[in-house]
Amino acid sequence: MVDVSSRILCLVIGGALLVAGLVGLFTGVGQGPLITVLAAGLLLVIMPSIVDRIRSMRLGEFEVHLVRQIAATARKTADTLRALGMEKQLDAYATIYTELRGPELKAVRGEILDRIVQRVANASAVEKFDKDEVRDLFFTGSPIVRVLALGLMEGDPSLLDSQVLLTAINTSLTGNEQYHALRVIRNGWGQLSQTQRGELLAAINSNPQIANGPARREVANEIQELHRSPWIPSTN
Repeated sequence: MVDVSSRILCLVIGGALLVAGLVGLFTGVGQGPLITVLAAGLLLVIMPSIVDRIRSMRLGEFEVHLVRQIAATARKTADTLRALGMEKQLDAYATIYTELRGPELKAVRGEILDRIVQRVANASAVEKFDKDEVRDLFFTGSPIVRVLALGLMEGDPSLLDSQVLLTAINTSLTGNEQYHALRVIRNGWGQLSQTQRGELLAAINSNPQIANGPARREVANEIQELHRSPWIPSTN
């Protein structure tokens, strides 16, 4: 059976999407997006039963052990996440994310990644993580681990690495990864040198995915405003 953490996460995310869809019925939201949100919410609400059925037909373990994956590259990072009691929660998110397949579930997968980022950003805001480990996590990790590494940077700008951010902009594995890289750049603008800012701005301006993605384009525009501001000095 799916564990309690996974069930709660499915119900919370699914319930939120259903509420958003119902609100959309009365606010003039287009029919296409509305149907997608409602369908995704309903799917997540019934997801535990679906997962139980899938698992009963499989051999071996079903859950994704995300923190174990992290420990293979970044032992101290994994130990800190465990000490904060986050292992089961992150594993549950990763399990749900892995099972939600198909283009119609892209928005739901993005929502789950956003929640992973939120959790680890909150953790790095109060606990110290190793910068070299976070960098290694990004460059050696799966798509979900890469986003998690960006989440750690989002919570603690001292973890920021310009090469990680440049890679996430130029060769992101998911749109969500690119979006969170933009957020890290925006939030950590004051941590960047003039050279780093120039390289990142050039990458942002030349990237068609950013221009075509409303959420990413909005953050990119905010970065441009920071670039034009005389009140934010660089690190050199």
